Amino acid sequence: MRKLLFLSVIVLAVGFVYVGNSISGDASEQAATLWGSMQDAKYQDNWALWPGKGKLYKGTHPHGAFLTTYTNETAANALKAGVKEMPKGSIIIKENYMPDKKLGAITVMEKTGDGKDDYFWVKYMPDGTVAKMEMEMNGKKMSVTLAGSPEGCIGCHAASTGGIYDIMTQSK
Repeated sequence: MRKLLFLSVIVLAVGFVYVGNSISGDASEQAATLWGSMQDAKYQDNWALWPGKGKLYKGTHPHGAFLTTYTNETAANALKAGVKEMPKGSIIIKENYMPDKKLGAITVMEKTGDGKDDYFWVKYMPDGTVAKMEMEMNGKKMSVTLAGSPEGCIGCHAASTGGIYDIMTQSK
């Protein structure tokens, strides 16, 4: 009986590690694909700026001292139409600049489904690598990839009374 219990615990533990790694791997793969499509689209030249905002407008924490926000055609059309929720396929790219106006990071929201919380989030470094955050959990240091559904992104955006989309419209 003890052997069976021990083996069950081992199988479950390995399963959780495997699932955790595959989720992380999927997010990293999706982030790489998204970065490639952003570069192929030449978003800085071809996408609309956030309505009412130019380049390098004053930013707020945690994004940066200055921001430039781009929207793909799907998101731009939704904003023009005044819809309450972004449709599937909307992409919002926020370039996060330091006080010296040097690019610090690029944060992206991609609407991946029809639900109000169906977003893929990612924070890239200026060279296109996915940002990582060092943290400690149960006394062990670990590196967390900031792609997929990072708690920091979701927690802040969802804290707005109108949900994820509302916090974006507050920057108008």
